[in-house]
Amino acid sequence: MRLIAFRPEYQLTVDDTKNLIFYQNFEPMQEATALPHYLEDWHAALATVKPGFTILSDMQVINHGSPQLHTSFKTVEQLIVERSVRMVAEIHVPGVSTGRRAAAVTTSLAMPVRQFLNLWDAAQFLDELNAVPEVNLAEVG
Repeated sequence: MRLIAFRPEYQLTVDDTKNLIFYQNFEPMQEATALPHYLEDWHAALATVKPGFTILSDMQVINHGSPQLHTSFKTVEQLIVERSVRMVAEIHVPGVSTGRRAAAVTTSLAMPVRQFLNLWDAAQFLDELNAVPEVNLAEVG
């Protein structure tokens, strides 16, 4: 794994062999009101993956509704979709509404997301998904 960014609020790493981005929030993300390097860091991570990449996203700690950050989160989601993400596997805390809060931030873009309760299941799902070649429907028909 190659480290792209390690900030107090989050980290971004890339696994080139798996064409995977790993994103994890840390405790300071809960109360953050500004993330000055967020877009720049995501641009750097997305520049290293190929279309059809996957994201393993540890969302056990999320921002508690800072409206200032929603624009950045939505912009990053748009960049992810435009770069042709294959799947996002999100990890959420059982019994905590992190999944609903994360969904409230996402846009109506067609970003494929599956939610999991632990990192192991999410990583295994992505490994199994990546073992099956992606079908390009434009080439089939």
